[in-house]
Amino acid sequence: MADQPLILYHYPFSPYARRLIWYLKIRGIPYCQCLQPPILPRPDLSTHLSLNYRRIPLLAHGGDLYLDTRLILNLLDTLFPPPPLTADQKTITHLLSTLTTATTLFFKAAELLPSSLPVMKDPKFLRDRATFSPATFAAPRTKEDRALSRAEALLEIQSSVRLLEETILSDGRNWVLGGKEPTRADVEGVWVIHWLLTLPPPHNDNALDPAVINKTRYPKTMAWVNRFDQFINALSGKEGRVIKGGEAAELILKGKRGGDIGVDEADPVVKVQGLKKGDVVEVFPTDTGSAFKDRGRLVGVDEKEVVWENEKGVRVHAPRLGFRVLGVKGRPSL
Repeated sequence: MADQPLILYHYPFSPYARRLIWYLKIRGIPYCQCLQPPILPRPDLSTHLSLNYRRIPLLAHGGDLYLDTRLILNLLDTLFPPPPLTADQKTITHLLSTLTTATTLFFKAAELLPSSLPVMKDPKFLRDRATFSPATFAAPRTKEDRALSRAEALLEIQSSVRLLEETILSDGRNWVLGGKEPTRADVEGVWVIHWLLTLPPPHNDNALDPAVINKTRYPKTMAWVNRFDQFINALSGKEGRVIKGGEAAELILKGKRGGDIGVDEADPVVKVQGLKKGDVVEVFPTDTGSAFKDRGRLVGVDEKEVVWENEKGVRVHAPRLGFRVLGVKGRPSL
């Protein structure tokens, strides 16, 4: 199935999308891109594919649409297997992914975005993000509260930088797994701190206090981020071909679908709700964007993903962790 086209839905300054673009370029994996606005509405998804899910990026492979960068990166490694890793290397990669995607690290980084950034002055952007992540963008706070929250967020970012400096990078290696080029492990570890450090001047200094995070305190980590940035910049021009939403939807709706994973009847969520293949379910994230629910007929559930087919016939995949699967009472038709 690696011969099916890959279509990446994203907008250019999404830090989560960068995770995927970097990995696609590092691995030399061909793809197309369907560029999206940074705020709703996104008719390429909602109208053409009947998808309510509001987070970016998404990746289509044939007739299947994958949500969440964690699941998408696993898909890419399945379709295009990388060189074999040792057990230790797999552990490091997984732990770095957990650090940057399954903790509060990204949300703390978002709190450090300086108010001087143009998007942070855009009322449409702020209203959009308030529906997405109310705790970060909508909570009314005093100036003193905001200053304290930013200070606490900076401490958390500093802690992650110190972790890298004192453990993985402490022996002076160029890349996380010690090879000649960056791997998925570097992508998993670098994207949050890279996002803040590479904001255009002077916004980068406003995001990360240079007195706290600098080359003197953390020479190995700062050199690693700079080395990664230079490596990625050298791959400029290898981005995927841009296609329009109508063309992307046509390719997906006509694309071949992957294999059926079946419904694991021993799964705790399946068991407690008595779910069966073909039942109508609602699926939505449990952290951000949880108000945007998708409905479809259950195709498969296992410990890694849930799969459903929506009214347009698109087969949608989401990770099990961080997503809720609810059976719709009465099992109505779509």
